[in-house]
Amino acid sequence: MQFQNKIKDNEIIVFADTSLYSKDSIFKCLYWYGDKFHANLSFADSNTYRVSVKPISTTQLSSDELENLLLKLERDLVDFNLRDIVTKETQNVRDLLIAKAFSNGEFDELPPGEVSDPVGFNPNLS
Repeated sequence: MQFQNKIKDNEIIVFADTSLYSKDSIFKCLYWYGDKFHANLSFADSNTYRVSVKPISTTQLSSDELENLLLKLERDLVDFNLRDIVTKETQNVRDLLIAKAFSNGEFDELPPGEVSDPVGFNPNLS
């Protein structure tokens, strides 16, 4: 079944495929909406998350404001999912950098070149 993102009764409802979006990235995204919106994550079916966002205040948002918020939520879900992917893909590099930073110099090597010429460029050609 195909679900369509929509606005209904001052509530924004977005659907996300569970094979594309991680639950963690959705929660990270929804956290930033928590000051002004009540957010809810549930399953529409076994393969689809249902994300709903509704303003906490009783003030009715205009249709333009709701439409802009729907577009922003869709972009933010992609953004936080991409951040999650990049974090997972670069985990090893970050671990190595942290290990190197706290290694107390035991694996440090002397840099190549001389102190007066650290990049190996000697303008005095003879």
